[in-house]
Amino acid sequence: MGGSAIAGNLAADLAGLSSPTSIRVVRDFEISGMTGGPDPKSGQLLVVCSFSGETEETLAMFHQARNTGVAMAVITSGGTLGRLAMEAGVPVMPVDAPGEPRSAVGYNLMLLASLLDRTGAVSITDEEVDEAVAAASLMVSQVGIETPADRNPAKRLAADLLGGLTLVYGGGIFSGMALRWKSQINENGKSWAFAELLPELLHNSVESFSGGPEIGQRTTALLLKPYLAAPPLELRYRALGETLTGAGIKNRTFTGVEGGPLAQSLSMIVLGDYLSYYMGLLNGINPSDTPGIDLSKQRMTE
Repeated sequence: MGGSAIAGNLAADLAGLSSPTSIRVVRDFEISGMTGGPDPKSGQLLVVCSFSGETEETLAMFHQARNTGVAMAVITSGGTLGRLAMEAGVPVMPVDAPGEPRSAVGYNLMLLASLLDRTGAVSITDEEVDEAVAAASLMVSQVGIETPADRNPAKRLAADLLGGLTLVYGGGIFSGMALRWKSQINENGKSWAFAELLPELLHNSVESFSGGPEIGQRTTALLLKPYLAAPPLELRYRALGETLTGAGIKNRTFTGVEGGPLAQSLSMIVLGDYLSYYMGLLNGINPSDTPGIDLSKQRMTE
């Protein structure tokens, strides 16, 4: 759930259509279609991820998987999930990172990518990891706190988005990235944001662009486009941008850095995270605090 689940979406995007393995991310109390059994030839592997190890929905899925007997691995910093996994002899990949669950997405993604690489679901070389770390570091130098606003695209964009509605659109290897940006703008930026995917939104959402001009005037669409996107996807990004502009909706396109999928992913995570952080500061709220989430949890215990 939340920041612990998004690594699954990003890993699935890295695997892409070329992977021999289907990757599904479940955000719920139960997992449908899980047959399990001790036979490794069943082909099912459940990776249970909870930063705190206390997420109710995640623990429920862990118990379901234990009853089913499906092969499992756990990614967590500890808590109840870590204890239960160790007692059950389930392999645990520990996350040792400071901050909130959403801040550990890089750790979760790399742990998950390493596991999936060993299973053959994805193929990631040491050279690709080095390239990705270098790309992320370069992005930090461009959008970090020390970089002034006149040379910092994240700070400028945060000011532009403040007080409005943000739509985040992504496709290809940036399908999960759209959800990541949306969630970060919500949690860190304390601002309204929604995410949708290409090419699906061209089959429905575009019909709403011309309606409610008072909403359109306060809306900005952010198009997250992979570097060297496949021609059919490239065509749809262009069509989307032209349609948004024609409807009078402000839009910006952010293209992945030149490099492989992992380099594009890590650097785009950095850009979106700093953007959301600056939005929270401009809203006068500590980006780390989550009073809405805390209140929801409190109400569920009353």
